[in-house]
Amino acid sequence: MKYFARKKNVFDDKKGFTLIEMLIYVALVGIISMVLFGTLLFIIKVNNKIIALSRVNSNAYSTMERMTYEIINAQYVYIPTSNFINYGLDTSVDQLSLATEIGSSSNEDINYIDFYLDNYVLFIKKEGSVPIALNSSDVQITKLEFSYFKNGSRESIQIDIKIKAKNSSLSDSEVNLISTVALR
Repeated sequence: MKYFARKKNVFDDKKGFTLIEMLIYVALVGIISMVLFGTLLFIIKVNNKIIALSRVNSNAYSTMERMTYEIINAQYVYIPTSNFINYGLDTSVDQLSLATEIGSSSNEDINYIDFYLDNYVLFIKKEGSVPIALNSSDVQITKLEFSYFKNGSRESIQIDIKIKAKNSSLSDSEVNLISTVALR
């Protein structure tokens, strides 16, 4: 009798998915994918802001450190080519000129160093050499102001600098530093 047993129909087995179950599965996978994709985009955006702010901070502190070093070691401030905001001069031209003995040639006692802003880039120009950019190309300096103070024979310079990320979508990555440095 075994031989005459009825053979099972393939369609009688209920082991497959129904159309509704497939639609629910696809919808759940779509929702989970969108949440994961949104989270990934958020993480990438935050990471880019952190990198931009890190670059801005690094540039701000390195430029401020370089200017501070040169001011401390200067003999005096060369007033005729400097521009100070507290003197009521044209602040569209931001420049500080220093007279120093460091790096001067054997023929001259004094060397001149200029700090100036050109197209959102801070340059240092030592006498007899080409200007060198102090900030990197991925940031821009939007504000550079110098103030000059003299107390007896003691000269001081206040530097106000604002640096931001060049990428407009990261415009909130900005640093403003103010420092006052006295010449020795």
